Amino acid sequence: MKLLHNIGRRINSNYNTRKEIERCAEPLGFDGVYHNVYLNQDVLEGKDVTLFVMGDYVGKDNSFDVGMPREEYCTWEQIEELVHLHKCKLGWHTWSHRDLTKLSREEVIREVRPPFPMKYFTYPYGAISPMVVDCVRDAGFEKAWSVHQGDGSTFQLNRTYLNW
Repeated sequence: MKLLHNIGRRINSNYNTRKEIERCAEPLGFDGVYHNVYLNQDVLEGKDVTLFVMGDYVGKDNSFDVGMPREEYCTWEQIEELVHLHKCKLGWHTWSHRDLTKLSREEVIREVRPPFPMKYFTYPYGAISPMVVDCVRDAGFEKAWSVHQGDGSTFQLNRTYLNW
């Protein structure tokens, strides 16, 4: 599949092979930052990569994600190494990866507030609502990505999955 360049476009690539990532020239985003990203970091060299961290799961596994293969997430030290060595950008993917559209405003505010300032955000499951978008904007992010649910605006940018 040939993808056209779009400044806001980002490719989500949590489960792709080394060869697929090597061939991708588009900006890449990794939600949760699985340990396999760290183990295969050489393929990130020279690429535009954003690591979207889930605070409660750093250094743990994805056992919350029923039906998905069990995998470990990177530790903060490994994430810092990826940022330093490969100039990866750091983004936020909430604390607990809950569907923000099903939470109260107060809960959304807690979920979207990162432990330190970050510019980029991705919505868990791509789920958005006007209230959720407002909370993300108010949290100080510069851009936020959904999947295909967004309208393409700064806080509803669309992502596609890397498929060849």
